[in-house]
This record gives sequence, C-alpha cells and structure tokens, in this order.
Amino acid sequence: MSCIEHFKYYDSILVFPSHQHTSCEILYLHKGHISIVCGDDEFHMTDNTVCIIPSCIKHRIVIKDSDQYERTIIFLNPWTYTREFYSDAIYNMIMGFITKRPIVLKDDFNCLGYFEKIRRELKTNDILSEDAVISSVTQMLIHFFRSSGYLEEMMKKSDKMVFEIQRYIQENCGEQILISDIADKFYISKFYLTHIFKKQTGMSPRNYLTLTRLTKAYNMLHDSQLKISEIAGRCGFTSSSDMARKFKEHYDVSPNEFRKRILSKSKNNIL
Repeated sequence: MSCIEHFKYYDSILVFPSHQHTSCEILYLHKGHISIVCGDDEFHMTDNTVCIIPSCIKHRIVIKDSDQYERTIIFLNPWTYTREFYSDAIYNMIMGFITKRPIVLKDDFNCLGYFEKIRRELKTNDILSEDAVISSVTQMLIHFFRSSGYLEEMMKKSDKMVFEIQRYIQENCGEQILISDIADKFYISKFYLTHIFKKQTGMSPRNYLTLTRLTKAYNMLHDSQLKISEIAGRCGFTSSSDMARKFKEHYDVSPNEFRKRILSKSKNNIL
C-alpha cells in the first residue's frame, strides 16, 4: 500500500527518545497506560483510546507498564494519501500546520473497526485494496476530527507551495538533491524557500530532507531482506556510516540494533 508506510501491532521498540516522523502517526492503545510527551505538555492514553500525532511533531512515548501495553500503530504518508484524496481541512491537520500537538480521544466512533478494515486490505492487497484503504483512512479521520472539536481550526489555509516542496522532497529524497536545486525547481530563491518553509513547518528544508530520509530508513529496516548499505543508498545517505550516525542521533539506537529488536519480536507482527 502506497499511503500506509507502516502498520504494526505492538511494535518491538518500547523506548524512544524525543523524535519525529515525516509520516502522520496514528496510535491505538488497546490496553495499558502511556503518556505522549510533546514539549512541556503530556497527553495520557488508557484502554481503547486513539491518538493522532501530525507529521513532524516532536514527541516521545512514556510507557507506564510494559506488561500491560498493547497497541496498533499506523504511519500514514500524507503526500501519497492526499494524491488520491485532497481536503484542506484534513491535510492541514495531518501535516501539523494547524494543531502542532498530538490529539487523544476515547474511541467512541469505532476507530478500531477502521483499523481492522485497513489491516484486512493490507493483507488482501488486490487491485481495489488501495481504494479501500483510502476510504477507511478518510472515514476514520473525518470521525476523529469531528469528535475532537477542531473543525474551525481545520478550515484555516496554509501555503500550498510548502506542501508541494515537501512532496518533492518525499519523492526525491533518495537522490543527492541540494536545497538550491529545490529552490530552482520552484522558481524561488534559496533564502525565500528557507523562510516560507521554516515559517510553516518549524524546521529548515535541509533538516526536513534529513528527517524524510530517516523516516524512510525506519520503515525500510522492517524488511529483513534489505541490506543496511542498500537502505542507506535508497534513502539518499552518502554512506552506511552516515545513515548510522544520523539514525543513532535521532532514534537513540543504531540501525543494526533497531533491526535486531524488530526481528526478536517478529511474532507480534500483525501482518
């Protein structure tokens, strides 16, 4: 599935430092008690709650009791999703342009049912599965955002050029692209590019490019058939050591150790 980059039940990494993804993270807590820490704010999740963490929102998860911790997690790629379905309201929310923090809700709208539909379609993977996934994701997000009470905020507009620049970076992060190349592509100066990008996303285009590569590497490391060097090349890193250094800085674990933890608990993989 192109828009679902990652779908796992009870993912193997229990402890992360503060980090961020270019994907929109959707977390369902079946059982347990966790906190999502975002800056000075802490958002609590208990049994049968769901959380949406918009793209690029820095956060960390604190697990209160690992013995009682059961979750399903989805990484939604906003760019491939909005290529099939585009709504200013939903786009602004999942990109974090309006509410720059996680949103936690009790599952009073059968969110778990949408997770199950998405899971089935990922396993089916026929010619209609992508359409079915897009439909389930859209319905889930509509119910979620209506229940959250952020409809007025969701209608605010954002700079569409920044969205297109992000999409360009997503699609070309595997190449050795320069910020000046991106500026030329959109017929603007490098300084104006940096200004509008940082104003809307809170980070520079260069940092966003690195984060995009790290997010892609995070997802590709779940495929045990790919060599670390191959992943580094596909993600646009100059070398395996370059990827390892940046991955360790961001996730506080090396790519090799990350993969070992995944493989050691592969029996928990919902797919």
